[in-house]
Amino acid sequence: MRRHPLKKLLATTLGLIVLGFMWFYFAPTPLGGSTSYVVTHGVSMEPHFHTGDLAIVRSQSTYHVGEVVAYHNKELHTIVLHRIIGRDGNRYIFKGDNNDFTDFEHPAASQLIGGLWFHIAGAGATLQSIRSPALFGILVGGGLLLLMGGVFVRRRRIRRRQRRAGQTSEHAHIHSPMPTADSVTMILALGLVALLPFVMLAVLAFTRPSTKLHTVPVPYKQSGKFSYSAVATPGPAYPSNLAVTGDPLFTRVLNEVSLRFGYRFASAAKHSLSGKASLSATLTSTSGWNTTFPLGSTTYFHGDHGGISATLNLASLHTLIQSVEKTTRVTGSYTLTIIPHVSATGFLDDVPLSATFSPPLEFSVSELELKPTLGGSAVSATGEPSTASVFTPSASSSVPSKGYQPLFLSFKLARLSVATARTIALIGIALVIATLIAILALLRLRVRPSDEATSIRARYGHMIIPVAHVAQPAGSSAIDVADMEALVRIAEHYDRSILHETTAGAEAFWVTDESGQFRYKVGAPSELEHGGQFSTFETAAPESVVPEPVANEDVATPGPAAPSRWITPEPWAVPGPIAPEPVAHEWMSPEPVVTRGWVAPEASPGDNWAAADGTSQERWIARDLADALTRDHLSWPSTDETADISHARAGAFARVAGLN
Repeated sequence: MRRHPLKKLLATTLGLIVLGFMWFYFAPTPLGGSTSYVVTHGVSMEPHFHTGDLAIVRSQSTYHVGEVVAYHNKELHTIVLHRIIGRDGNRYIFKGDNNDFTDFEHPAASQLIGGLWFHIAGAGATLQSIRSPALFGILVGGGLLLLMGGVFVRRRRIRRRQRRAGQTSEHAHIHSPMPTADSVTMILALGLVALLPFVMLAVLAFTRPSTKLHTVPVPYKQSGKFSYSAVATPGPAYPSNLAVTGDPLFTRVLNEVSLRFGYRFASAAKHSLSGKASLSATLTSTSGWNTTFPLGSTTYFHGDHGGISATLNLASLHTLIQSVEKTTRVTGSYTLTIIPHVSATGFLDDVPLSATFSPPLEFSVSELELKPTLGGSAVSATGEPSTASVFTPSASSSVPSKGYQPLFLSFKLARLSVATARTIALIGIALVIATLIAILALLRLRVRPSDEATSIRARYGHMIIPVAHVAQPAGSSAIDVADMEALVRIAEHYDRSILHETTAGAEAFWVTDESGQFRYKVGAPSELEHGGQFSTFETAAPESVVPEPVANEDVATPGPAAPSRWITPEPWAVPGPIAPEPVAHEWMSPEPVVTRGWVAPEASPGDNWAAADGTSQERWIARDLADALTRDHLSWPSTDETADISHARAGAFARVAGLN
């Protein structure tokens, strides 16, 4: 017996409540929920947490000292699950239970993922293994097999119900033009099969990040340019009376030299800089003595370039050398190194930058001249030493920046990026669902119901069994229900199929059970009431009629003589449908013969019904009268009717008396 509809409603409501509860508490954040699942690694939270545990955290409006909270660590580029031990303004101080130091990063509230709700030891390792494409495909495939098995079992249950109702495919099968629940289920099952690969791909793609955060070097280049000049005494040493960059500086001709260094910062990434620059000179002797003194004052710059100038007094330089040699009484060779000091700070590709640049420029110093030292590795196209690398130094470097590297899903036949897999999965799911909706809509448009019976067959096709005729047992009557929904409730209550009977212009739906027959009629009332195969003749004996015995000898051969009141051809008074006139019927087999009224068997040479005396006529009338009075449409012919005469007459009288 099927469950009561109220129980079904309660079960459905309870199921929806449980689903809502599960969604509220366990839906992950990528799907719009407030729960995150963190798999622990390391020993920083032992003994409470170990590697491979699953920590389930939920976002909160506030967090307090002592709570175990997961947060995004920008320095490590990962999720850290530690305990809050303090506050630093609007930031939190974390520490692992097994660590003797606090976390280097103090995250803000926006970096916090959620507080610990509960954790399952060892479940994280299992969850990660399930995420593998092979195992996940096996699980989904198993679920699909279970679903298809459920559909198969349901179809077998329907077939068993049909067999239990005593119906076979040999009856006149009436095909419903509407799609039945089985056909819709099959279409949905095929759609599920088509949807399965895309759902699997979506789960695999959306349960892992599409990119991986990694360090990307952002290159930049610092370059400079040395230059000097000096006004010389007119003479052959400097024809233009001017010493420029690259010329030796003769101390007997020149007194002061103007030095300049230009700085430039270059990078393809966006940058914003400011800095300062200064010059210094270092005098070094081969004896090991050296001294450093500033040249000029510090200058500041904003942007990616700057410069500094200073003046070197050659006379003062020689005076210093002579003073040192006189004091130490040690002589030697000397080198003068001009060193710019550039420091720049700012941002490069939104990454903090702090850079310095100090390329040296050396001069060999003698009593009569200062000569720039050219690098031996730099040679010009003419074979002469090149001054390009000496006077235009440069240095390249880079800063680490956060970059995102795409992650991939690897299959045996293809390798897709996670972002591409997400796109393919969403498009595939959308196409399959749209196709299913279009197929069902077109199917319904093609077979739009034109009347109530068609709508009933379309809605309850999984419960309906077409039959040729529904026979009513002797002594029972059909109970007409007000609507189809009532008949469906009765069928569900008694766990019975609904029998569908069709005649010209009318249809009826039956539920047959030991307690009675229930019917819902659809069609022309005249057909149902006066000519249908399933019409019910509810007869009642007149209140004043008392059965009187009639002797067999009083009934002569059929003729013009007036017949007895019990064999009158006049119809009985009935409260409902009027029985049709007797019609001749030729029985085809010893099985019950279905008729529309009383039975008038056709005479045959070897049958007692062909006798000319009144007895045979009385036998015919008594038997058919019994059939009519009991509202039974089944006539059971026999080769020897003589033995049934008394039984037929007695049964007829008894049933007439019973009607009162």
